[in-house]
Amino acid sequence: MKRVEDRIRVLIAERGMTLLQLAIQSNITEATLHAILNRNDAKYSQLIRMARTLNVTVAYLMGESEIQNISDVQETQAGYVVLKTEEVLDMQRKIIELQAKLLAKLTESEV
Repeated sequence: MKRVEDRIRVLIAERGMTLLQLAIQSNITEATLHAILNRNDAKYSQLIRMARTLNVTVAYLMGESEIQNISDVQETQAGYVVLKTEEVLDMQRKIIELQAKLLAKLTESEV
C-alpha cells in the first residue's frame, strides 16, 4: 500500500473519522479532499495539514516511510534523532561561538 489515497482511506477508517471530518479538521474543502483521493491531486501544504490531523508524518502519508509517527522513531532503527527546538538552537549558538573564537585566533595569527 504505497498510494497517498490508500493510506488516507486506511487512516481515517482506523480513526473512525469521516471524509468530511478530515476535510474540516485539515482546513481543506470536501471537494478538494475528493480530488486528492480520486485523482491523486494534492498540494504539499494540504498533505501537511492532513498528516497533522491524522497524526502521521508526511513521509508516511506519501509512502516514503513506514514510520507513522515521528515520536515512534528510534535512532538505531531509522537513523533519525528527535531533538527539541531549544536543543537545536543551543547547539547552533555554540557553533557560532566556536566559529567566532576560531576566526579571532586566525586573525591574530595573521597579524
